[in-house]
Amino acid sequence: MTNEQALIPYDWAAPSGFHYSLITIRLAIQVVMVGLSSLCGATRCFQLISEFFEGGSPCHVVIQNWIMRFGLHKLLKPVEWREDWIYLLDHTIDFGVKKCLVVLGVTLEKFRQNKCKLCHQDMEIFAIAIHESATAASVQETLETVSATTGVPAQIVSDNGSNIKRGVEDFLQEKAGTKYTYDITHKAGAFLKHHLEDDANWKLLVNKTCETKRGLLHTVLGFLAPPKPRDKSRWLNLDTYLDWAEKVLCFGEDNMECIEREKYDTKLTWLHDFKPYLKEWRTMLDMLNAAKNDVKINGLRRVSAKRFKKAVSDLNTMTSRLKQLKREIIEYLNEESAVIDDPKPWLGCSDIIESIFGKYKNFSAKTPMKEVGRAVLTMPVFTSEISLEEVKIAMENVSTQDVNIWLDENIGDTLFAKRKRAYNSINMNTKS
Repeated sequence: MTNEQALIPYDWAAPSGFHYSLITIRLAIQVVMVGLSSLCGATRCFQLISEFFEGGSPCHVVIQNWIMRFGLHKLLKPVEWREDWIYLLDHTIDFGVKKCLVVLGVTLEKFRQNKCKLCHQDMEIFAIAIHESATAASVQETLETVSATTGVPAQIVSDNGSNIKRGVEDFLQEKAGTKYTYDITHKAGAFLKHHLEDDANWKLLVNKTCETKRGLLHTVLGFLAPPKPRDKSRWLNLDTYLDWAEKVLCFGEDNMECIEREKYDTKLTWLHDFKPYLKEWRTMLDMLNAAKNDVKINGLRRVSAKRFKKAVSDLNTMTSRLKQLKREIIEYLNEESAVIDDPKPWLGCSDIIESIFGKYKNFSAKTPMKEVGRAVLTMPVFTSEISLEEVKIAMENVSTQDVNIWLDENIGDTLFAKRKRAYNSINMNTKS
C-alpha cells in the first residue's frame, strides 16, 4: 500500500449508506473522468474485477453522485487572492435556452514557469454561471463576483464574442492595469471568414467536396472520400479540405488499379481545376499557422509581430489577398502586444478552455437530452488531480443533497424532466 492509500482506513464509509473504500471512490471517478467510460460501463468494470478487488461494486447512480460531489467541491473551493490571475472565459451552449459561462483561471507565474504550456490540471474553475440569456450584463456580473474572491485579474482572454467583449469592457471600466486579449485561434478564424465568405471558388470547392463525399463513400475509391468537416468554426475547415485535396492530387493515377482509375476520372479530376487556388489558400494557412504557433509556443510578447515577419519571410505573398492578410496579422499582433510593458510572455490563446469544453461535451452527449445540466459539474473534475486526500475532503464536505441544492438553484428544471412530465401527462390523459 502506498503512503497515499494509507491516508484513510480501507473500509471508509460513504454517506450513501453503502460502505466503499476511499480507493474505490477515487478509482470510480478516474474510470469515468480519465478513462472516459460511461457510468454504466464503470459499473461493469467493477463487476468484472470484483473477484480480484475488495472495494465493492458501486452502481452507476452512486458513481455519478461521487463525480458530482467532487466537482462541486472543486468549484466551491476557495482560491488564493492574487494580483496575477489570468481569466479565460467562454460560453458553451447545448440544446434548450440555457447558456453556460465558464471562467477559468491560471496564474501568470504558473504560465511562465510552464514555459507557456498549459494542461487541464494547471487551471482553476472560478465560475460556472448558467443564464437563459448570454448578455453583457451577465458576463460583467459573473466577473465582478469572481474578482471579489480572486482579486482583479492581470489579464482576460476570450474569443471576443460580442456579449463577452462588451461585458469585459464594462467590467474593466474602473479597473486599471488588466490586459484584455483577443484569442489568436478565434482571430485566425475571423481572418479566414473575412477572406473566404465572398470567395466564389471557396464556395465551389466546399460544394464539390460534399458532392464527392456522397459519390465516393460506397465505391472502390471510398478510401479517398473527403473527411467529415467540423460542425462549428467552419472557416477553419480550410485546412481539412486543403489537406485532403493536396493528398488526392499527389496520390496519382499510377497507384491505382484500372477500376479505381476509371472512378477517379469521373469523380476526382475536378480537383485539378483548383490547383492555383489551393496554392494561395495554403499560403494563407501557412501565415496564420506561423502566427498561431508562435503565440501558442512562446506566448504573446512585444516582439510577436517581429517574430511573425521573420517566420513568413520565405513565403511567396505576391497576390493582393496574401499581402492584405499579412498586414492584418501584423496589425493584430501589434495591437494585442501594445499593452505589454515587459519582455516576458503573456497568454494569447484560449485553446485550453475549448479543450475542456470538448471533454465536457463528450459527457453531456451521453445524457438523455443534450442540454446544460448536471454534467457541467464534470468540468471542475477535469482540472483536478484526483488524489485520495482530495477525494476524502470532497466526500466529507459535500453531500448529494448539496449537489441537488446547487442544481436546483443554478439549473432548475431540465429538458429531460419536463419531457418526462409531459409524456406522463399524455399517458394519464390517454388512460382516462
